[in-house]
Amino acid sequence: MKRFLCLGAVLFLCVLWTGCGEVFRPIIIPNPPQFPNPAAAHTVVTLSNNGITTTGQGVPPENPLPGGAMVIDVAGDSVVGVRSVGLNPVHAVLQSANDALVVNQAVTGLLTPPSGCVVTIDNQDFNVCPTLSRLQFSGTTIINISTLTLPPNSAANFVATTEASQAYVSLPNLFLDPINHPNAATVAVVNTTNNNITTEVMVGNTPVAMAETPDGTKLYVANQGDGTLSAFNTKPSISTRTIAGSPTSAPVWLSARSDSQQVYVLESNGTVAYLNTSLATGDTFTETSIKVPLPVPTTSANMWYDTILNRLYIPGGSGLAIIDVSQSVPQDQTFPGAVFPTVPVVSPSERFRWDPCSRTTAPGTVSVVAATSLPDGSRAYIGSYYLDGSGNVCPQVTVIDTTNNSIKTSIPVPGFPDATISNSLYYAPACGTARFRFTMAVAGDSSRAYLASCDGGNVNIIYTSTDTYAENAPAPPSNRNPIPPSILAPPQNPTFMFAGP
Repeated sequence: MKRFLCLGAVLFLCVLWTGCGEVFRPIIIPNPPQFPNPAAAHTVVTLSNNGITTTGQGVPPENPLPGGAMVIDVAGDSVVGVRSVGLNPVHAVLQSANDALVVNQAVTGLLTPPSGCVVTIDNQDFNVCPTLSRLQFSGTTIINISTLTLPPNSAANFVATTEASQAYVSLPNLFLDPINHPNAATVAVVNTTNNNITTEVMVGNTPVAMAETPDGTKLYVANQGDGTLSAFNTKPSISTRTIAGSPTSAPVWLSARSDSQQVYVLESNGTVAYLNTSLATGDTFTETSIKVPLPVPTTSANMWYDTILNRLYIPGGSGLAIIDVSQSVPQDQTFPGAVFPTVPVVSPSERFRWDPCSRTTAPGTVSVVAATSLPDGSRAYIGSYYLDGSGNVCPQVTVIDTTNNSIKTSIPVPGFPDATISNSLYYAPACGTARFRFTMAVAGDSSRAYLASCDGGNVNIIYTSTDTYAENAPAPPSNRNPIPPSILAPPQNPTFMFAGP
Protein backbone atom coordinates (compact mmCIF):
# COMPACT_ATOMS: atom_id res chain seq x y z
CA MET A 1 0.00 0.00 0.00
CA LYS A 2 2.83 2.34 0.89
CA ARG A 3 4.38 1.59 -2.50
CA PHE A 4 1.23 2.85 -4.31
CA LEU A 5 1.04 5.94 -2.06
CA CYS A 6 4.66 6.79 -2.83
CA LEU A 7 4.10 6.29 -6.54
CA GLY A 8 1.01 8.53 -6.40
CA ALA A 9 2.95 11.24 -4.58
CA VAL A 10 5.69 11.16 -7.20
CA LEU A 11 3.16 11.46 -10.03
CA PHE A 12 1.46 14.36 -8.25
CA LEU A 13 4.78 16.21 -7.90
CA CYS A 14 5.50 15.61 -11.59
CA VAL A 15 2.16 17.18 -12.52
CA LEU A 16 2.93 20.20 -10.35
CA TRP A 17 6.42 20.51 -11.86
CA THR A 18 5.14 20.39 -15.46
CA GLY A 19 2.59 23.06 -14.63
CA CYS A 20 5.27 25.53 -13.58
CA GLY A 21 7.37 27.76 -15.78
CA GLU A 22 6.20 29.04 -19.15
CA VAL A 23 2.62 28.49 -20.20
CA PHE A 24 2.01 27.45 -23.82
CA ARG A 25 -0.16 30.00 -25.59
CA PRO A 26 -1.07 29.02 -29.14
CA ILE A 27 -1.09 31.86 -31.65
CA ILE A 28 -3.52 30.13 -33.99
CA ILE A 29 -7.04 31.27 -33.29
CA PRO A 30 -10.02 28.94 -33.09
CA ASN A 31 -11.78 28.80 -36.43
CA PRO A 32 -15.46 27.91 -36.15
CA PRO A 33 -17.41 27.57 -39.40
CA GLN A 34 -18.72 30.86 -40.73
CA PHE A 35 -22.49 31.16 -40.78
CA PRO A 36 -23.72 29.68 -43.06
CA ASN A 37 -21.07 26.98 -43.57
CA PRO A 38 -19.75 27.29 -47.17
CA ALA A 39 -19.31 23.52 -47.40
CA ALA A 40 -23.09 23.18 -47.28
CA ALA A 41 -23.60 25.03 -50.56
CA HIS A 42 -25.19 22.94 -53.32
CA THR A 43 -25.76 25.80 -55.76
CA VAL A 44 -24.21 28.98 -57.05
CA VAL A 45 -26.49 31.92 -57.76
CA THR A 46 -25.73 34.60 -60.36
CA LEU A 47 -27.44 38.00 -60.37
CA SER A 48 -27.78 39.65 -63.76
CA ASN A 49 -28.69 43.09 -65.02
CA ASN A 50 -31.44 43.10 -67.66
CA GLY A 51 -31.08 46.75 -68.71
CA ILE A 52 -33.95 48.66 -70.23
CA THR A 53 -35.88 48.55 -73.47
CA THR A 54 -35.80 51.66 -75.61
CA THR A 55 -37.31 53.02 -78.79
CA GLY A 56 -33.86 52.76 -80.30
CA GLN A 57 -33.76 56.54 -80.72
CA GLY A 58 -32.77 57.47 -77.17
CA VAL A 59 -36.21 58.87 -76.39
CA PRO A 60 -39.07 57.58 -74.17
CA PRO A 61 -40.53 55.18 -73.51
CA GLU A 62 -37.74 53.34 -71.68
CA ASN A 63 -39.13 50.28 -69.92
CA PRO A 64 -37.19 49.15 -66.84
CA LEU A 65 -36.63 45.41 -66.89
CA PRO A 66 -36.16 43.26 -63.76
CA GLY A 67 -32.86 41.49 -63.40
CA GLY A 68 -32.51 37.75 -63.02
CA ALA A 69 -31.32 35.29 -60.40
CA MET A 70 -29.94 32.16 -62.12
CA VAL A 71 -29.41 29.05 -59.98
CA ILE A 72 -26.83 26.44 -61.04
CA ASP A 73 -26.89 23.00 -59.42
CA VAL A 74 -23.22 22.26 -58.81
CA ALA A 75 -23.79 18.50 -58.94
CA GLY A 76 -24.78 18.47 -62.60
CA ASP A 77 -23.64 21.81 -64.06
CA SER A 78 -27.26 22.49 -64.93
CA VAL A 79 -29.30 25.67 -64.65
CA VAL A 80 -32.15 24.58 -62.37
CA GLY A 81 -34.00 27.87 -62.14
CA VAL A 82 -34.20 31.47 -63.29
CA ARG A 83 -36.33 33.97 -61.40
CA SER A 84 -36.88 37.69 -61.83
CA VAL A 85 -35.67 39.93 -59.05
CA GLY A 86 -35.71 43.72 -58.79
CA LEU A 87 -34.23 46.31 -61.12
CA ASN A 88 -30.43 46.32 -61.32
CA PRO A 89 -29.38 43.71 -58.70
CA VAL A 90 -25.97 44.66 -57.31
CA HIS A 91 -25.16 42.59 -54.22
CA ALA A 92 -26.37 39.59 -52.21
CA VAL A 93 -25.66 37.55 -49.10
CA LEU A 94 -26.66 34.06 -47.99
CA GLN A 95 -28.57 34.48 -44.73
CA SER A 96 -29.34 30.88 -43.86
CA ALA A 97 -29.36 27.41 -45.35
CA ASN A 98 -32.60 28.30 -47.16
CA ASP A 99 -32.56 32.07 -47.66
CA ALA A 100 -30.61 34.64 -49.65
CA LEU A 101 -30.98 38.43 -49.64
CA VAL A 102 -30.55 40.45 -52.84
CA VAL A 103 -30.14 44.23 -53.04
CA ASN A 104 -31.64 45.81 -56.15
CA GLN A 105 -30.47 49.34 -56.81
CA ALA A 106 -33.45 50.34 -58.98
CA VAL A 107 -33.58 51.60 -62.52
CA THR A 108 -30.54 53.01 -64.29
CA GLY A 109 -30.06 54.47 -67.73
CA LEU A 110 -32.28 56.98 -69.49
CA LEU A 111 -35.20 56.84 -67.09
CA THR A 112 -35.00 59.29 -64.17
CA PRO A 113 -36.52 57.78 -61.01
CA PRO A 114 -39.36 59.92 -59.67
CA SER A 115 -39.86 60.93 -56.06
CA GLY A 116 -42.30 58.07 -55.63
CA CYS A 117 -41.80 54.42 -56.42
CA VAL A 118 -44.25 53.61 -59.19
CA VAL A 119 -43.96 54.87 -62.76
CA THR A 120 -46.43 53.99 -65.51
CA ILE A 121 -45.08 53.32 -69.01
CA ASP A 122 -47.29 52.03 -71.81
CA ASN A 123 -50.04 51.32 -69.28
CA GLN A 124 -47.65 49.21 -67.21
CA ASP A 125 -46.68 50.01 -63.62
CA PHE A 126 -43.02 49.65 -62.64
CA ASN A 127 -41.54 49.90 -59.14
CA VAL A 128 -38.38 51.92 -59.74
CA CYS A 129 -37.37 52.23 -56.08
CA PRO A 130 -34.51 50.17 -54.63
CA THR A 131 -35.66 46.90 -53.11
CA LEU A 132 -34.43 44.07 -50.92
CA SER A 133 -35.52 40.67 -52.24
CA ARG A 134 -35.61 37.60 -50.02
CA LEU A 135 -35.11 34.40 -52.01
CA GLN A 136 -36.43 31.30 -50.22
CA PHE A 137 -35.07 27.93 -51.36
CA SER A 138 -36.25 24.36 -51.08
CA GLY A 139 -33.23 22.31 -52.05
CA THR A 140 -31.91 23.93 -55.22
CA THR A 141 -35.25 25.55 -56.15
CA ILE A 142 -36.36 29.11 -55.37
CA ILE A 143 -39.88 28.57 -54.09
CA ASN A 144 -40.72 32.13 -53.06
CA ILE A 145 -39.48 35.71 -53.43
CA SER A 146 -40.67 38.45 -51.09
CA THR A 147 -39.76 42.09 -51.70
CA LEU A 148 -39.22 45.03 -49.37
CA THR A 149 -39.36 48.45 -51.04
CA LEU A 150 -36.57 50.73 -49.82
CA PRO A 151 -36.73 54.56 -49.73
CA PRO A 152 -36.92 56.30 -53.13
CA ASN A 153 -33.61 57.27 -54.76
CA SER A 154 -31.62 55.83 -51.83
CA ALA A 155 -29.28 53.93 -54.22
CA ALA A 156 -29.02 50.78 -52.07
CA ASN A 157 -25.70 49.08 -52.82
CA PHE A 158 -24.80 46.48 -50.15
CA VAL A 159 -26.41 44.00 -47.76
CA ALA A 160 -24.75 42.30 -44.78
CA THR A 161 -25.85 39.87 -42.11
CA THR A 162 -24.74 36.91 -40.00
CA GLU A 163 -28.09 36.74 -38.22
CA ALA A 164 -31.13 34.59 -38.91
CA SER A 165 -33.77 37.33 -38.89
CA GLN A 166 -32.04 40.71 -39.21
CA ALA A 167 -30.02 42.32 -42.01
CA TYR A 168 -28.43 45.67 -42.86
CA VAL A 169 -28.68 47.58 -46.15
CA SER A 170 -26.51 50.58 -47.01
CA LEU A 171 -28.34 53.55 -48.58
CA PRO A 172 -25.75 56.09 -49.82
CA ASN A 173 -28.32 58.62 -51.09
CA LEU A 174 -30.60 58.69 -48.06
CA PHE A 175 -29.79 61.56 -45.66
CA LEU A 176 -31.73 61.43 -42.40
CA ASP A 177 -30.66 64.89 -41.19
CA PRO A 178 -29.76 66.97 -44.28
CA ILE A 179 -29.61 70.22 -42.30
CA ASN A 180 -27.22 69.25 -39.53
CA HIS A 181 -25.55 66.28 -41.21
CA PRO A 182 -25.84 66.89 -44.97
CA ASN A 183 -23.30 64.19 -45.92
CA ALA A 184 -24.28 61.47 -43.46
CA ALA A 185 -25.76 58.53 -45.37
CA THR A 186 -27.91 55.77 -43.92
CA VAL A 187 -27.93 52.08 -43.08
CA ALA A 188 -31.37 50.48 -42.80
CA VAL A 189 -31.91 47.76 -40.22
CA VAL A 190 -34.30 45.19 -41.70
CA ASN A 191 -36.34 42.53 -39.97
CA THR A 192 -36.23 39.79 -42.59
CA THR A 193 -38.93 37.76 -40.86
CA ASN A 194 -41.55 40.53 -41.02
CA ASN A 195 -39.95 42.08 -44.11
CA ASN A 196 -39.86 45.64 -42.82
CA ILE A 197 -37.36 48.33 -41.83
CA THR A 198 -37.16 48.52 -38.04
CA THR A 199 -34.85 51.53 -37.81
CA GLU A 200 -32.34 53.62 -39.74
CA VAL A 201 -28.96 54.85 -38.52
CA MET A 202 -26.61 57.53 -39.82
CA VAL A 203 -23.17 56.56 -41.10
CA GLY A 204 -20.53 58.45 -43.09
CA ASN A 205 -20.58 59.67 -46.66
CA THR A 206 -20.94 57.08 -49.46
CA PRO A 207 -20.91 53.73 -47.66
CA VAL A 208 -19.60 51.07 -50.07
CA ALA A 209 -19.14 47.93 -47.95
CA MET A 210 -20.21 46.42 -44.63
CA ALA A 211 -19.27 43.46 -42.44
CA GLU A 212 -21.02 41.95 -39.45
CA THR A 213 -19.10 39.77 -37.01
CA PRO A 214 -20.10 36.09 -37.23
CA ASP A 215 -21.47 36.15 -33.68
CA GLY A 216 -24.04 38.72 -34.86
CA THR A 217 -23.15 41.37 -32.28
CA LYS A 218 -21.24 44.08 -34.21
CA LEU A 219 -21.61 45.83 -37.57
CA TYR A 220 -18.97 47.84 -39.43
CA VAL A 221 -19.44 50.20 -42.38
CA ALA A 222 -16.79 51.47 -44.83
CA ASN A 223 -17.58 55.06 -45.84
CA GLN A 224 -15.55 55.82 -48.93
CA GLY A 225 -16.86 59.36 -49.38
CA ASP A 226 -15.35 60.81 -46.20
CA GLY A 227 -12.75 58.12 -45.46
CA THR A 228 -14.31 56.96 -42.19
CA LEU A 229 -15.50 53.78 -40.52
CA SER A 230 -18.81 53.45 -38.66
CA ALA A 231 -19.26 50.83 -35.94
CA PHE A 232 -22.37 49.58 -34.15
CA ASN A 233 -23.40 47.11 -31.50
CA THR A 234 -26.34 45.13 -32.87
CA LYS A 235 -27.48 43.50 -29.60
CA PRO A 236 -29.73 44.00 -27.70
CA SER A 237 -30.52 46.87 -30.09
CA ILE A 238 -28.38 48.85 -32.49
CA SER A 239 -26.10 51.44 -30.87
CA THR A 240 -22.91 53.27 -31.84
CA ARG A 241 -19.47 51.89 -30.95
CA THR A 242 -16.33 54.00 -30.64
CA ILE A 243 -13.22 53.44 -32.76
CA ALA A 244 -9.78 54.59 -31.60
CA GLY A 245 -7.78 55.54 -34.69
CA SER A 246 -8.79 56.12 -38.30
CA PRO A 247 -7.72 55.18 -41.84
CA THR A 248 -5.22 57.32 -43.73
CA SER A 249 -7.17 56.71 -46.95
CA ALA A 250 -10.76 55.81 -47.71
CA PRO A 251 -11.88 52.28 -46.72
CA VAL A 252 -13.33 50.26 -49.62
CA TRP A 253 -13.87 46.73 -48.25
CA LEU A 254 -14.31 44.93 -44.92
CA SER A 255 -14.02 41.30 -43.78
CA ALA A 256 -14.71 39.91 -40.30
CA ARG A 257 -12.63 37.07 -38.85
CA SER A 258 -14.50 33.88 -38.00
CA ASP A 259 -13.93 34.24 -34.23
CA SER A 260 -15.44 37.78 -34.28
CA GLN A 261 -12.32 39.23 -32.64
CA GLN A 262 -10.99 41.21 -35.61
CA VAL A 263 -12.32 43.01 -38.70
CA TYR A 264 -10.00 43.68 -41.64
CA VAL A 265 -10.06 46.92 -43.62
CA LEU A 266 -8.84 47.45 -47.17
CA GLU A 267 -8.08 51.10 -47.90
CA SER A 268 -8.17 52.85 -51.26
CA ASN A 269 -4.37 53.31 -51.24
CA GLY A 270 -3.98 49.53 -50.84
CA THR A 271 -3.16 49.53 -47.13
CA VAL A 272 -4.39 46.55 -45.13
CA ALA A 273 -5.58 47.49 -41.63
CA TYR A 274 -7.50 45.78 -38.85
CA LEU A 275 -9.87 46.51 -36.00
CA ASN A 276 -9.53 44.80 -32.63
CA THR A 277 -13.20 44.12 -31.89
CA SER A 278 -12.73 41.97 -28.79
CA LEU A 279 -13.53 44.64 -26.19
CA ALA A 280 -17.05 45.58 -25.17
CA THR A 281 -16.10 49.24 -24.70
CA GLY A 282 -14.89 49.99 -28.23
CA ASP A 283 -12.51 49.10 -31.04
CA THR A 284 -8.89 49.88 -31.87
CA PHE A 285 -7.87 50.60 -35.47
CA THR A 286 -4.35 49.68 -36.62
CA GLU A 287 -2.72 49.93 -40.04
CA THR A 288 -0.18 47.33 -41.15
CA SER A 289 2.79 47.80 -43.45
CA ILE A 290 1.08 45.62 -46.08
CA LYS A 291 0.11 47.52 -49.21
CA VAL A 292 -1.63 46.03 -52.25
CA PRO A 293 -1.97 47.65 -55.70
CA LEU A 294 -5.73 47.94 -56.18
CA PRO A 295 -7.77 47.78 -59.38
CA VAL A 296 -9.16 50.89 -61.04
CA PRO A 297 -11.68 52.09 -60.00
CA THR A 298 -10.93 51.30 -56.37
CA THR A 299 -14.64 50.79 -55.70
CA SER A 300 -14.23 47.37 -57.36
CA ALA A 301 -11.60 46.35 -54.78
CA ASN A 302 -12.48 43.39 -52.58
CA MET A 303 -11.06 40.76 -50.24
CA TRP A 304 -11.93 37.07 -50.07
CA TYR A 305 -11.75 35.60 -46.56
CA ASP A 306 -10.81 31.91 -46.40
CA THR A 307 -12.55 30.63 -43.26
CA ILE A 308 -10.70 27.31 -43.39
CA LEU A 309 -7.12 28.60 -43.52
CA ASN A 310 -7.75 32.00 -41.92
CA ARG A 311 -6.37 33.94 -44.86
CA LEU A 312 -7.30 36.98 -46.89
CA TYR A 313 -6.91 36.83 -50.65
CA ILE A 314 -6.75 40.35 -52.08
CA PRO A 315 -6.82 40.71 -55.88
CA GLY A 316 -5.37 43.83 -57.42
CA GLY A 317 -3.08 45.11 -60.11
CA SER A 318 -1.57 42.10 -61.88
CA GLY A 319 -1.24 39.89 -58.81
CA LEU A 320 -2.73 38.57 -55.60
CA ALA A 321 -1.85 39.26 -51.97
CA ILE A 322 -2.19 36.38 -49.49
CA ILE A 323 -2.48 37.54 -45.88
CA ASP A 324 -2.34 35.23 -42.85
CA VAL A 325 -4.86 36.53 -40.31
CA SER A 326 -4.66 33.65 -37.81
CA GLN A 327 -2.35 35.72 -35.61
CA SER A 328 -2.91 38.94 -33.70
CA VAL A 329 -1.13 40.97 -36.41
CA PRO A 330 -1.84 40.08 -40.08
CA GLN A 331 1.20 38.61 -41.85
CA ASP A 332 1.97 38.82 -45.58
CA GLN A 333 2.30 35.29 -47.00
CA THR A 334 2.29 36.19 -50.69
CA PHE A 335 3.96 33.80 -53.13
CA PRO A 336 7.50 32.74 -52.12
CA GLY A 337 10.26 35.03 -53.29
CA ALA A 338 8.08 37.98 -54.28
CA VAL A 339 6.24 40.77 -52.52
CA PHE A 340 3.43 41.03 -55.03
CA PRO A 341 4.09 38.86 -58.10
CA THR A 342 2.51 39.25 -61.51
CA VAL A 343 0.09 36.54 -62.57
CA PRO A 344 1.42 35.09 -65.85
CA VAL A 345 -0.58 35.63 -69.04
CA VAL A 346 -2.05 32.55 -70.67
CA SER A 347 -0.48 32.24 -74.10
CA PRO A 348 -2.89 32.71 -77.03
CA SER A 349 -1.64 29.38 -78.37
CA GLU A 350 -3.01 27.64 -75.24
CA ARG A 351 -6.54 28.85 -75.98
CA PHE A 352 -9.27 27.11 -77.95
CA ARG A 353 -9.04 27.71 -81.71
CA TRP A 354 -12.52 29.24 -81.78
CA ASP A 355 -11.61 31.65 -78.97
CA PRO A 356 -11.15 35.17 -80.44
CA CYS A 357 -8.33 35.67 -77.93
CA SER A 358 -6.37 32.84 -79.58
CA ARG A 359 -5.54 35.25 -82.40
CA THR A 360 -4.02 37.84 -80.08
CA THR A 361 -0.44 38.62 -81.06
CA ALA A 362 0.45 40.83 -78.10
CA PRO A 363 -1.56 40.12 -74.94
CA GLY A 364 -2.15 43.12 -72.73
CA THR A 365 -1.40 43.48 -69.03
CA VAL A 366 -3.36 41.14 -66.79
CA SER A 367 -5.83 42.72 -64.36
CA VAL A 368 -6.56 40.52 -61.33
CA VAL A 369 -10.09 41.23 -60.13
CA ALA A 370 -11.55 38.25 -58.23
CA ALA A 371 -10.53 35.45 -55.87
CA THR A 372 -12.07 32.53 -54.02
CA SER A 373 -10.92 29.32 -52.29
CA LEU A 374 -12.10 25.74 -51.92
CA PRO A 375 -13.83 24.62 -48.72
CA ASP A 376 -11.36 21.72 -48.49
CA GLY A 377 -8.53 24.26 -48.08
CA SER A 378 -6.36 22.83 -50.87
CA ARG A 379 -6.44 25.60 -53.48
CA ALA A 380 -7.38 29.19 -54.20
CA TYR A 381 -8.58 30.48 -57.58
CA ILE A 382 -7.86 33.89 -59.10
CA GLY A 383 -9.97 35.51 -61.81
CA SER A 384 -8.19 37.90 -64.15
CA TYR A 385 -8.36 39.22 -67.70
CA TYR A 386 -6.54 41.28 -70.28
CA LEU A 387 -7.72 43.33 -73.26
CA ASP A 388 -6.26 42.40 -76.61
CA GLY A 389 -5.65 44.62 -79.61
CA SER A 390 -8.87 43.54 -81.32
CA GLY A 391 -11.14 44.81 -78.55
CA ASN A 392 -11.68 41.42 -76.88
CA VAL A 393 -11.77 40.66 -73.17
CA CYS A 394 -9.58 37.61 -72.51
CA PRO A 395 -10.25 35.99 -69.11
CA GLN A 396 -8.22 33.37 -67.30
CA VAL A 397 -8.31 31.57 -63.95
CA THR A 398 -5.06 30.98 -62.04
CA VAL A 399 -4.82 28.15 -59.50
CA ILE A 400 -2.89 28.62 -56.24
CA ASP A 401 -1.60 25.64 -54.27
CA THR A 402 -2.29 26.75 -50.69
CA THR A 403 0.26 24.38 -49.14
CA ASN A 404 3.12 26.56 -50.39
CA ASN A 405 1.28 29.51 -51.96
CA SER A 406 2.67 28.74 -55.39
CA ILE A 407 1.03 29.07 -58.80
CA LYS A 408 -0.08 25.63 -59.94
CA THR A 409 -1.46 26.52 -63.37
CA SER A 410 -3.42 29.11 -65.33
CA ILE A 411 -6.58 28.10 -67.17
CA PRO A 412 -7.71 29.90 -70.35
CA VAL A 413 -11.35 30.99 -70.36
CA PRO A 414 -12.89 31.82 -73.77
CA GLY A 415 -12.93 35.53 -74.57
CA PHE A 416 -15.56 37.86 -76.00
CA PRO A 417 -15.96 41.45 -77.26
CA ASP A 418 -15.45 44.25 -74.76
CA ALA A 419 -18.98 45.27 -73.75
CA THR A 420 -17.91 48.55 -72.11
CA ILE A 421 -17.21 50.25 -75.47
CA SER A 422 -20.22 52.47 -76.07
CA ASN A 423 -20.07 52.45 -79.87
CA SER A 424 -19.69 48.67 -80.04
CA LEU A 425 -22.34 46.34 -81.44
CA TYR A 426 -22.06 44.38 -78.18
CA TYR A 427 -22.32 47.37 -75.85
CA ALA A 428 -23.87 46.52 -72.47
CA PRO A 429 -24.21 49.65 -70.29
CA ALA A 430 -24.35 47.52 -67.13
CA CYS A 431 -20.77 46.31 -67.63
CA GLY A 432 -19.36 49.82 -67.91
CA THR A 433 -20.86 50.80 -64.55
CA ALA A 434 -20.94 47.45 -62.70
CA ARG A 435 -18.92 47.30 -59.52
CA PHE A 436 -17.86 43.74 -60.30
CA ARG A 437 -16.98 42.98 -63.92
CA PHE A 438 -16.05 39.45 -62.83
CA THR A 439 -17.05 37.52 -59.71
CA MET A 440 -16.12 34.06 -58.46
CA ALA A 441 -17.63 31.30 -56.32
CA VAL A 442 -16.96 27.62 -55.61
CA ALA A 443 -19.04 24.50 -55.10
CA GLY A 444 -19.58 23.41 -51.52
CA ASP A 445 -18.02 20.01 -52.27
CA SER A 446 -14.90 21.71 -53.73
CA SER A 447 -15.52 20.08 -57.11
CA ARG A 448 -15.89 23.26 -59.17
CA ALA A 449 -14.89 26.89 -59.36
CA TYR A 450 -17.00 29.47 -61.21
CA LEU A 451 -16.16 32.74 -62.95
CA ALA A 452 -19.11 34.97 -63.84
CA SER A 453 -18.52 37.55 -66.57
CA CYS A 454 -20.55 40.69 -67.12
CA ASP A 455 -19.22 41.24 -70.68
CA GLY A 456 -19.51 37.58 -71.63
CA GLY A 457 -23.04 37.21 -70.29
CA ASN A 458 -22.21 33.82 -68.82
CA VAL A 459 -20.84 31.74 -65.94
CA ASN A 460 -17.68 29.75 -66.72
CA ILE A 461 -17.20 26.38 -65.00
CA ILE A 462 -13.80 25.01 -63.91
CA TYR A 463 -13.41 21.37 -62.88
CA THR A 464 -11.11 21.40 -59.85
CA SER A 465 -10.28 17.68 -60.10
CA THR A 466 -8.23 18.45 -63.22
CA ASP A 467 -8.12 22.26 -63.04
CA THR A 468 -9.45 22.58 -66.57
CA TYR A 469 -12.14 24.65 -68.26
CA ALA A 470 -15.36 22.65 -68.73
CA GLU A 471 -18.08 24.83 -70.25
CA ASN A 472 -20.16 27.93 -69.60
CA ALA A 473 -23.76 28.52 -68.62
CA PRO A 474 -25.28 31.49 -70.50
CA ALA A 475 -27.06 34.11 -68.42
CA PRO A 476 -30.84 34.37 -68.95
CA PRO A 477 -31.83 36.03 -72.25
CA SER A 478 -32.66 39.70 -71.91
CA ASN A 479 -35.79 41.46 -73.07
CA ARG A 480 -34.00 44.53 -74.32
CA ASN A 481 -33.44 45.31 -77.97
CA PRO A 482 -31.91 42.40 -79.95
CA ILE A 483 -28.40 42.67 -81.38
CA PRO A 484 -28.64 43.02 -84.35
CA PRO A 485 -32.30 44.09 -84.20
CA SER A 486 -34.87 41.31 -84.69
CA ILE A 487 -32.17 38.63 -84.92
CA LEU A 488 -30.67 37.83 -81.55
CA ALA A 489 -31.68 38.77 -78.02
CA PRO A 490 -28.45 39.34 -76.03
CA PRO A 491 -27.97 37.66 -72.65
CA GLN A 492 -28.35 39.52 -69.40
CA ASN A 493 -25.13 40.71 -67.78
CA PRO A 494 -23.93 39.02 -64.56
CA THR A 495 -23.07 41.60 -61.92
CA PHE A 496 -22.63 39.41 -58.81
CA MET A 497 -22.33 35.73 -57.90
CA PHE A 498 -22.40 33.88 -54.59
CA ALA A 499 -22.52 30.31 -53.27
CA GLY A 500 -26.16 29.51 -52.64
CA PRO A 501 -27.95 27.01 -50.41
